[in-house]
Amino acid sequence: MVQDNWFQYEYRRTSTDYFREVFHAHSQMELTYVHEGRGLLIIDGKSYSIEPSTLLVFPPFRMHRIQIQVTEEEPFIRSVLVFEPAMLHGYLHEFPSLKSFFQRLTLQQANVHPVIAMAETEPFVTLLKQFSSTMGSIREVEFEENVGVFLLSLVHQLKLSPDGESAFLKKHHHHVEDIIRWIEKHYMEPFRLEDLADELHLSSYHVAHLFKESTGTTIVAYTRATRIRHACSLLRKSTLPLSEIGYRVGIPNPSYFSKIFSEIMGVTPLTYRRHLIK
Repeated sequence: MVQDNWFQYEYRRTSTDYFREVFHAHSQMELTYVHEGRGLLIIDGKSYSIEPSTLLVFPPFRMHRIQIQVTEEEPFIRSVLVFEPAMLHGYLHEFPSLKSFFQRLTLQQANVHPVIAMAETEPFVTLLKQFSSTMGSIREVEFEENVGVFLLSLVHQLKLSPDGESAFLKKHHHHVEDIIRWIEKHYMEPFRLEDLADELHLSSYHVAHLFKESTGTTIVAYTRATRIRHACSLLRKSTLPLSEIGYRVGIPNPSYFSKIFSEIMGVTPLTYRRHLIK
């Protein structure tokens, strides 16, 4: 594994135990290619099936959560690349179209789906394997330059990937879809499981159990992540003060809003906003 503050890469990382993340985000770009493993990705209020031979794309500060059902017979094998977008700025000047695409991608404006079908024989995956086999022999003085060319090539291949609605968009049991819609409609209000259960004509226990069984996360955790996702949108699109944004997404206590935001996004709301207007 190659790891630094600006660049981390591991080819075919393997997990043989149950793999589940909490909702989180980070300032780096993340590209994860799934060689083996099946599970669920929740991102932007939608859920996607994760299957072998798929690429997962997470621009900076894109909140997401992965759950993989892992056994010794069916391990989770993936190649993980995480890097600071600033690394590529110096390499993109001669490629205006690619530069525009990458800028839109980092600002979550590019039409790139979070799950992309990609065979092991595709150029993107070949590049991952080639760099893994050669990076140990790269001289230290040339390493950053080689990384730059590697990333430039990957972004070029990503730009060529198909757009359109992802074939991996997962449809849940209709009650779970109803729960998700209800949370999207009521996230700015104080959350009461009883209100949600009453609307669905189910018991509170049944609602909570259905959602956890289908998504691998609790309704409370999903509601909290939904509030922070909408807060991110307000931070990007408005100049509202942080206290007003917290109030609008159902977290009226400013200190608690900042605490929850930092836990999920990895930075404070103010740092997130400053990052976007650099």
